[in-house]
Amino acid sequence: MLRIFSFSFLAIFFFLKLSLWGVVNENDLLLRWSFDEGTGSASQDLMGSGLDVILHPGSGWGAESNGTAKSGSSLDLSSGSGRGTVLHDPRLQASNDFTCMFWFKSSGVPNDFSQLISKRSDSISSYFVQIDQGGASLQTVMRKYGTYYDTGSINFNPNQWYLLAFTHDGEKITTFLDGVAIRELQQTDPVFVEEGPLGIGGTADGGSLFKGWIDDLRFYGKALSEREVNGAWGNGFGDFGPMPDFSSVDRSPAQLPMTVTFAFRDSSGIEAAVSDFNQSDILLTGGVLSNFTKISDSTYSFDVNASAKPQRIIVQVPAGAAIDDQNITTSFNSMVIVYSDIVTKSENLVGWWNFDEHYLLPDQSGAFDPSWTPSDLSTPPVLWLDANDSSTIDLTGSEVTQWRHKLDAAFHLSPGNAAQRPTHGTQINGLDAVDFNVGNRLNSNTNPLGANGDDVSDSALYIVYTLQSS
Repeated sequence: MLRIFSFSFLAIFFFLKLSLWGVVNENDLLLRWSFDEGTGSASQDLMGSGLDVILHPGSGWGAESNGTAKSGSSLDLSSGSGRGTVLHDPRLQASNDFTCMFWFKSSGVPNDFSQLISKRSDSISSYFVQIDQGGASLQTVMRKYGTYYDTGSINFNPNQWYLLAFTHDGEKITTFLDGVAIRELQQTDPVFVEEGPLGIGGTADGGSLFKGWIDDLRFYGKALSEREVNGAWGNGFGDFGPMPDFSSVDRSPAQLPMTVTFAFRDSSGIEAAVSDFNQSDILLTGGVLSNFTKISDSTYSFDVNASAKPQRIIVQVPAGAAIDDQNITTSFNSMVIVYSDIVTKSENLVGWWNFDEHYLLPDQSGAFDPSWTPSDLSTPPVLWLDANDSSTIDLTGSEVTQWRHKLDAAFHLSPGNAAQRPTHGTQINGLDAVDFNVGNRLNSNTNPLGANGDDVSDSALYIVYTLQSS
């Protein structure tokens, strides 16, 4: 049994989740319209919901061949008189796990206050993306508890393709342009829920019409991270084409050098022939790449070596590294090879601290001081959990339901379910502690160290605890 008093730093193992083929986070997709039909008056949801986008008069189909589609075909609204609509469905409603993402390109300077996306019932919208006055910027707007909130204006150029995404996680609204989080608004009020239809390129009833093209509209049941949105942007190429498949590679080898063999596969998992792929298209850090070989039009191999052990080797194939036989650029994928002592699922680790190199500082005064507190917070801890500060802990009876960062309540930990709740009230040296039994755990709502892939500076862990067997 572990009784924890306080942290000034929390070390966590991070695991990276990527979809297997092409489309980012495909398992979290709720709805997706690619607009690749190229003909007719409707576009089908690729997730099989049966919800069609209905094309109204003035709408048509763009084509990648002339730049009016990002991939395949698109929803052509360049006449300025068309729009698409989708009947109301709960999967279209904003929630605390919500992402809307789509590509857009204006035809010239768009009209003031025209809307790219609009979810609306009568005259009240739950969310919309609107062009600002002047046509050179746009805003994402969401209604929360009766008030409209926007994330601020974001500039864009006419006649150019962009990937726009906006997310809501219950605490903030974030707008991304071309894979980068441009604007963020902290707002914890509940989202407004309505049962109106979705308008694409304007309101569903035909107002505020946008002049341009919209392609690959998606709704996710998750607030995607910046890394995930950036993966969908794919350096401007998107995530439409075949992706390098590293699933057969041993990512925790016992020895190096080793040979890496991989194939490009399409969205059905079938090997896809590609062209213009060379050794220079592979980015490798932490090791040395050699003996690049083309085995077939879809399959390639190369050798990897490292000069030290342990060593973390990152292999990346950027989006657009090659093209398939349909002239579609390939999607991004990467893998991590961990050359070190074997640990469980080491190939998925993106952070690892074993704390084997540490210093144990004896109590210089010879007695425990219950009034001690850090004397210098000029460099504040990224996470400070103080079990003796009752204002930072929410309880149901004696069970902990939330434990907040002492310096910033936006960071907090909570159990996944009631069975995981630790208890509060046990004391260490006269101070309140949180008592963890087998099966108890608390999970952070966000990573205080930053997003996956961010650099982590030199750091330290401070903890007061007592161990007991029971």
